[in-house]
Amino acid sequence: MRASTILYLLVPILLTLLITNYIGNKIDMASSWNKGTVVEPDTQEVKQEQPSVEPSLQPTSTTQVALKKVEAQGYDTLYGNFETKETPFKGVQVSTMTLGELYDFSQPSGAYGRYVKPRLAKNTQAFRKGLTSTPMGKYQIVGTTLRSAAKQMGLSDDTIFDKKTQDDIFLFLARDAVNRGKTLEAKRTNLRKVWEGFNYINNSTLDKVIAEIQ
Repeated sequence: MRASTILYLLVPILLTLLITNYIGNKIDMASSWNKGTVVEPDTQEVKQEQPSVEPSLQPTSTTQVALKKVEAQGYDTLYGNFETKETPFKGVQVSTMTLGELYDFSQPSGAYGRYVKPRLAKNTQAFRKGLTSTPMGKYQIVGTTLRSAAKQMGLSDDTIFDKKTQDDIFLFLARDAVNRGKTLEAKRTNLRKVWEGFNYINNSTLDKVIAEIQ
């Protein structure tokens, strides 16, 4: 076969190889907006920032464990757990009521106050003074204290006495009691004046409560 014939046959093959190679390189080439940086998929879990919880509000904190033992366990608790017993107040859920409604509900002359008075434990301050008591919610806040705290905190009458509101009021009252005390003994005394239940826990435990509140 002559050389010219061989060359004639090879030219199309060479051209095909050249075109294929050019197209392959073009595909692999970074575009004008893509500078060739390889972006690896982010395989790390994106962690959502969780809001911090006050130490004294942690379910396993000394404060919460102590309060469950000497005050109340739930955000709907009434005196003597009347909300769960066969009483006129069975089924009452204070955590769904507004502050304005609770001001009326907790009046000493109201149905709740009148019902509690003859049933008060003899070791309570209210019994010794011949008064009644109208504790409500997780922190057993009585009507007069609730009204005073809400006013200082700027809470409106239509504020719902839900978990957040109760926790906020507890922190307000607890910090006020602790901050007014100049000594550790004074801080203990102040807390025990707000929550009678703290009289039934020892100083060592109450000191831990104070540390969590501060």
